[in-house]
Amino acid sequence: MRTLWIAAVAMLPLSVGATPVQADIGDAHVVVVRPVDSWDPNHTTADYSLDSIKKKMFGFKYVDAAGALILPRSGGMLSSKVATPLSDEAIGIMAQSGFTTKGSHMYSISAPVSLDPAGMRDFIRVQNEVHRAAVVEQGNPSTLASRVAGKQFLNVFATAVTAKFGIDRFGAGAVNLSQWGSLYTDISKLTGGAGSALLPIALPDVDFSSFSEVQVRKVTDNAGHLGEIVIAYKRPRDDRTEQAALAQAIALAGGVGTTVEDVEAARAADYSQRVAIWSSCGQSPNCAKP
Repeated sequence: MRTLWIAAVAMLPLSVGATPVQADIGDAHVVVVRPVDSWDPNHTTADYSLDSIKKKMFGFKYVDAAGALILPRSGGMLSSKVATPLSDEAIGIMAQSGFTTKGSHMYSISAPVSLDPAGMRDFIRVQNEVHRAAVVEQGNPSTLASRVAGKQFLNVFATAVTAKFGIDRFGAGAVNLSQWGSLYTDISKLTGGAGSALLPIALPDVDFSSFSEVQVRKVTDNAGHLGEIVIAYKRPRDDRTEQAALAQAIALAGGVGTTVEDVEAARAADYSQRVAIWSSCGQSPNCAKP
């Protein structure tokens, strides 16, 4: 059982290029991990998502406060317009940077999970452990591209499903916890339902202790990539504060504010970090590789 290695590899620094986007929106602090910034060994899905940055086009759907899935659309001869104040604000932010909701690249934003700010340091520490364990279970990054090469198709959506590297591999079940004794124990110690919000994504060590509430949301795209939105509120949130913060976060998650060069640099940094994690595992007798 792999127990001690997690503590050792946790000392690895996160690569600068993989640092999430952070912004202050009124009384809220937003942390966004863009799905498009993650390294993808599958060239079909990697190129597809990068193309949305080149063309400045992406759509989005989200789960609202009532639990309903909202898919904004402009409407036309065969469909009616669907819009909310939140979607209008997000689309307006996109438009200011030349982005539109045209094209096929789609992001899905989950319902929020509210977390206790006092427990965020432990949550971030455990989530980073989940990320490292997931990297090890995926195997050597330098050979991962060749392992998924035979599962690439001209249709990007078929590729994303068949390769099983994206959402399936990076989702909540990305890690076999029975093989990671200390990680299983750490997750069980998280309170307030925080364990259910964990994702195999590296988060920065932000001090949330002075905030009144933190909400986290999972972000996925239709090419199999995973991201995350963390919004911390300095004061008890109201509808307007939440809308402004989430609208900005959605725009950032889709690529507003980044460039093709920035994305390529972030992916390279993500790959380097994965290689470092894998190499560190190989140097420890307590890290059993798959």
